[in-house]
Formats: sequence, structure tokens, C-alpha cells
Amino acid sequence: MAYCPACKTEWDPPVAKCPVCSGELTAGKEESDWTLLGTIRDKVSADFAREVLSSYEIPAVVISKSGFFGQVGLTFNTFYKAGSHMFEISVPTEHVLEAREIMNMAVGESWERKED
Repeated sequence: MAYCPACKTEWDPPVAKCPVCSGELTAGKEESDWTLLGTIRDKVSADFAREVLSSYEIPAVVISKSGFFGQVGLTFNTFYKAGSHMFEISVPTEHVLEAREIMNMAVGESWERKED
């Protein structure tokens, strides 16, 4: 059984990538320690943030809270709750401090940092 260490889900073969977060799957439950950095308003900004973090060699996972999973998601804010942040961004714990600085630089006020 394949395991996603980012969103902590198990998948039966032939699944090669996690359908929830598009993360790489491992052969077993070798959990790495991931930390929720915060939330971001829209999919475009979330994908941009993940790419910027990746360019700094920081793995990042974006999980949609909009009801859509993986690479699919809404590109606009929800109409029923003003100002809600619909996408969660997580990174390995050892990269949290650097990732926060990068997020502030890259997406500014488009994200809401999770308080410690």
C-alpha cells in the first residue's frame, strides 16, 4: 500500500501520486514531520507559493479546503464566506522558518500565517 506522508493517507496500487495533494507516495508509513504553514485565498496564489518554495528546494503540499482535490480547485474566493482562505500549505518542519520568510516575500498578504 502506498502512503502520502504529507496528508497522511494510504492508497492502493496503481496510484502513483497522492490524489489529495499531488505529493509523492512512499512504500510505507515512513511519516515525516510536516507543519501547516498557513492558508491562502486562491488556487493561483497557492500554486505560485508551492512553486516558489520548490525553487528554494523546500517541498510544499497544498491541500484544497474548497471541496476540490489535488490539482483541481477554484481560482476565486468562495461566495458564501467573505475573505475565507481555502488552501492549506504545509512544509516539512525543518523548513518552517525559511518557508515563512519566503511566503511573506512571494505572496505577501495573500496568505494567512498559522500562529504557533
